[in-house]
Parts: sequence; structure tokens; C-alpha cells
Amino acid sequence: MYATCMWIVQLLLILSKIDQVFPYVPEFYVETLVDCFHALRRSDPPFVPPAVLLQQGLSSFVTFLVTHFNDPRIANADLRDVLLQSISVLVQYKEYMVAFERNEVAVERMPGALLSAFDNRFWIPVTNILLRLCKGSGFGTSKHGESWSNLFQDLLRKKCYLDEKLFASFLNRLFNTLSWTITEFSVSLKEMREHYQVPDLQQRKCTIIFELSCNLARVLEFFTCGMPQAFLCGPETNMIRLTELIVFVLNRTTSTADAELFDNTLKQQGQSLEKINRGMILAPLVGMILNLTDKTVSSCHGVQNVLMQTFTNMDCSPEVGVFKGDPSLARLVELKCFVENVKSKSKADRQIPNSNREDGETCCICYACEIDTLFIPCNHKSCIRCISRHLLNNQRCFFCNSIVSEVCSMSSILSTDDSQYRGSGGTDTLVAEGGILIKQDPT
Repeated sequence: MYATCMWIVQLLLILSKIDQVFPYVPEFYVETLVDCFHALRRSDPPFVPPAVLLQQGLSSFVTFLVTHFNDPRIANADLRDVLLQSISVLVQYKEYMVAFERNEVAVERMPGALLSAFDNRFWIPVTNILLRLCKGSGFGTSKHGESWSNLFQDLLRKKCYLDEKLFASFLNRLFNTLSWTITEFSVSLKEMREHYQVPDLQQRKCTIIFELSCNLARVLEFFTCGMPQAFLCGPETNMIRLTELIVFVLNRTTSTADAELFDNTLKQQGQSLEKINRGMILAPLVGMILNLTDKTVSSCHGVQNVLMQTFTNMDCSPEVGVFKGDPSLARLVELKCFVENVKSKSKADRQIPNSNREDGETCCICYACEIDTLFIPCNHKSCIRCISRHLLNNQRCFFCNSIVSEVCSMSSILSTDDSQYRGSGGTDTLVAEGGILIKQDPT
């Protein structure tokens, strides 16, 4: 079996270099390779000494997995999912993680390929892999704070720095997916509350959705630590979405009626507290706040108050959770200081009277900001926050469904004295692929 496994992987690696041939390789070759390798790995007694499998057989197998789990030439999505699941299984073990770190192809390609593969089809296995790579970097995750792979954590940060477009696209999909899972969990709780006898399938769904939400939150926590400038110095939308997410979770786990619903439903249905408890979802949120608070204190970019200001504008006061048995507890003092500062600033802001606005100046999408942006070519208007966020997922106008090719600051339009503005004379931002806004060079 070992010889067969080695022969197949070498054959596939050679054929993968020939574009005219590789798409026609029978799928059962790949399936057989994966099945043989895992059979060798799990065999008891072992067919092959573990040292031989790790030193000789694993390198080629890792190379094939990393090279092709996101290969568009493999048309069968289920087959690519098998490759991703294999990576997810292997990185759970330290000895196999070392093999990935020593593999040149894995070091070069895997970080970018994982970020690219995070989509509607493969987000669960990619999340599991990222979660394992980022192990030890989150709040309350380890009593010893041991990192699972410092190398891949650094490689992920470097890839995000070098490819801002890829990271922006990944971050948008991460926010979308996390919002969906948390909303689904909230809906599941309400459905369970309405019935005295809940089917086991419904309880299992609730548990799985909650676990997925916690895992996604851990991944987001890692990027607030590794890429804080994406939230503090990047597009304002990132900080707003992060704050909305934190507030949404806090409101449903620590605030009044929703918190009571969270507790009572779990007790009524007999859910294990090891699988679903408030600390599991609050811990990564605390980590996000502390990560960005640290960076605002040491930042030299004039963003010391951006995090606090955003929370204040959302009209919320984060609750402090309880986490036991972890050295991260020492940082709860910082969280309490942050919460007190948010409460004080929020109270002070409420005492300042709102400025009177004329009818028609307020954005009709959010009813919170002034209209300051024009869409090209349809000439409809909104605030920059609303259109920036909308374009991340849909490049058509809110109102008329026309494709938005450019957005322009209203101040630029006024300076041109052109009430029928339709050209490029006053535009300052183009809509790129994926809805990312790109500033134009004024020259």
C-alpha cells in the first residue's frame, strides 16, 4: 500500500505540470491516494514505520494537497473538498504540522490559497485549518499560550500585507459568514424556546452553528491582532462592521431578555455547557477589543480614539465576561478600563445636542449620516458608509439597480459647478472588481 501511495502521488505531481493532461486524470486516482495515505496513517499496528512515513512519504503528499486543493483544473468541488479535509485533519497533529512548515510549496502557496478558498463552498474546512494555524494567539485559548505554528501565522500576516485586495475580499466574506452563523444561532434559540420538545436534530443544529460562530470569531480575532491597521487605518467600513458584530453578540448573550433567553433555552433543552456557553463566544470578542486597544495606545497614526468612538456611536456598553483558568485573565483590567471609558464618553456625547439638519440631507439608507456621495452614472445619492459597504457584495445601485462604476464626493461636485454632473471631472473613486473602492490620482 505504501508503494502504491508513493507511486500515485509522484504520478499525479508529474501530470499536474501538463495542463493538457491533468484535467483528464480519473478522479479515483486522487481518491485512492487520499484513502491509502490515511489508511497508512491510522493503521495499528502500522504498515510503515511512522518515521519513514513522515520523512519520506509525507512531503510529496503535502505538496500535492497544497498545490491542488484550490486548483480550478479540478472541476469536481467535492474532490477539492476531500483535499481540504485532509489538510484539516493533518494540521491537528504537531508532527504533521512540522512537515507542512518544512515543505517549500506549503510555505509559498498555502497562506494565499487558504484566503482565496474561503467562499460559500469551502469556508468550513478553511476555517478549521486557519483556526489550527492560529492556535495559541487568542484570548483565553491556552493555559500556556503555546502557538501551534508561528511560521504560518507570520506567513498569513505577510500575505495580507502584500496582497491588500485578497485580504479585503477575504475579510468581507469572513464578516458575511460570521454574521450569518450568529443570526442563525439566534433564530435557532428562539425556535427552541417556542417548543417544549425539540427534536435532537434541531439541538444538534444549534450546537453546530454556535461552534462555527465561535471558530469564525477566533479567526477574526487573529486578524485583529495580525492586521490591526486594516481596522484602525483602513476603510471605515471594517471598524463599523466589527463593532456591529460585537454589539450584536453582546446584546444576545449578556443583555436583559436575550441573555435570559440564552440561559433558559439551554437549561430547558439540556444542552451541555461544554458545548455551548457564554464564555466561548465572548472570549474572542474580548480578544478583538484588547488587540485593537493595544494598537491604538501605541499607534502613531492619530487613531487613539477610533475604537472608543466607534463603540460610543453604536450606543453600547460592552459587558465583561468571566474566563477561568487562563493567564489572559490579567488583561481583563484593560477591558474594564475600556468599558468605563466607553460609558463615560457615551454619557458625555448624549449631553451634547444634535445639530439640526434640513430635510433631504440625511441618508435615506441608514438615517444616521449626511448624504455626501453620488453614484455614477445613475446620479443617485447616499452617505459614503452605506455605498462602500453595499458595493462589497453588490455593485448595483440601491434605488435603480444600475451598475455603479464610480462614486464621487459631493464636495467635488459642488466645486465643479455642474448640477448635471455625469462625467469624470469630479469623480475621485472607482469601483474595482469585488466592489473595492480605489482612489483616483488627482493628476
